[in-house]
Amino acid sequence: MTEPIDIQEIVNCTCLRARRVTRRLTQIYDAALEPVHLTANQFGVLSCLYGLTLGGHDHVSIGALAERVGKHPTTLNRDLKPLEVLGLVASVENPGDRRVRAIQITSKGRAHLRKAVTFWRQAESRVRKELGPRSMAALNELLEATAVKLGGPS
Repeated sequence: MTEPIDIQEIVNCTCLRARRVTRRLTQIYDAALEPVHLTANQFGVLSCLYGLTLGGHDHVSIGALAERVGKHPTTLNRDLKPLEVLGLVASVENPGDRRVRAIQITSKGRAHLRKAVTFWRQAESRVRKELGPRSMAALNELLEATAVKLGGPS
């Protein structure tokens, strides 16, 4: 006879709870970013690319960007396609290694990101209001600590 499934154990699953909350947060940010035709995921990739290229570097390898955003390079490549079509990012040759694909944020991408930040702030403000600033800070601290402990990018 097989052991019965303890549904309460599954209901209390950390992964399923985190995914449920992540989906809701993503819906809030996606809705806020809709006027600038970006998803929360695209906004995150564009922001990360902008941040990585601030220190005088005009491009970053796909591998480095993928590591920073916590994605596999092939998944990141799929995420970058719509941003490339919009002219917000561009593929460039990596002078250090021509076999390595590199990406850069374009001037149009920087301008679009500046505009998008206004809408992102609206979502961030809504979440802060609904959670409260202390809970939001505690959640962000716990998320960062969890990423480190589980071996992901911080």
